[in-house]
Amino acid sequence: MNNLRVSLCIPTLNPAKFAYSLVDALKQQTLKPDEILIIDSASDDGFIQVFEEINANIISINRADFDHGGTRNLAFQRSVADIYIFLTQDAIPLNSYALENLVGALTENPSCGLVYGRQAPASDATAFASHARLFNYPEGSDVVIKSKQDIPVLGIKTAFCSNSFAAYKRVAMEEIGYFSNDTLFAEDSIAAAKLLQKGWSIGYVPQAAAIHSHDYTLTQEFRRYFDVGAFHSMNNWYIDFLGKAEGEGMRFVRSEYHYLKQKSVPFALFKVIIRNGFRWLGYKVGRLQKHLPVSVCRYFSVNKAFWGRMSSR
Repeated sequence: MNNLRVSLCIPTLNPAKFAYSLVDALKQQTLKPDEILIIDSASDDGFIQVFEEINANIISINRADFDHGGTRNLAFQRSVADIYIFLTQDAIPLNSYALENLVGALTENPSCGLVYGRQAPASDATAFASHARLFNYPEGSDVVIKSKQDIPVLGIKTAFCSNSFAAYKRVAMEEIGYFSNDTLFAEDSIAAAKLLQKGWSIGYVPQAAAIHSHDYTLTQEFRRYFDVGAFHSMNNWYIDFLGKAEGEGMRFVRSEYHYLKQKSVPFALFKVIIRNGFRWLGYKVGRLQKHLPVSVCRYFSVNKAFWGRMSSR
């Protein structure tokens, strides 16, 4: 990659379920990172040492100190590189060219400050989980470039990206002060929006793929969307810059229903109404976070450590 130094960063917490698959996939990559950083939140399942097989540098932090943005910033502090790839422990590269295709798209598009790859559903994913991945990460052969000029058409989707499988230019991240510290979640979308404001573009690379999907229960859907609503409530600048999420949400719901019908899922309409009812309620309650006791927010949220830090201030 033109002598550019590449660092791979993977935050971990009890990675037993995925460690061997992830290590095996990384061994097969045609692009070998110059350094692999494992930032581990005090795992106690005995599997963190598996990453020593790929000569990873393991950095341990206290579990309560994990922060979506701040923890990833350790990669920029501990490693001097030109490009930083971020993976989550449950995102398994789909083929041996995944990292090469991702980094290649970043280096071949000078305007891009970050690129993110396609997330494919697991073979046993539910219809809901599969649709979510296909809707947000469509297949394709060309890199899709998004810039500030696309906001009138794409709205909030312009800043959509995911640190489950993404790569950043250090020079771009320096311009925005790296990731925001002490974030509830969506440190990736915050960084993307700030990069757009600075004139950088964002690239989606469908030819760089990782297997990564989640089969959420209704309660988990509520909690996830509570965090989305709370995040939007805490970051008015984000909504002012990109627009509200309601239009994109309705497009998702319609697409989800048609997908379930296509897959002959029984009672598709009923299931879509119920699931999206939980999502909508979670989002609306999250938007009210400033009026709720921190203890209630912590109970509803996925990221309980964030609210624990809030209550100690």
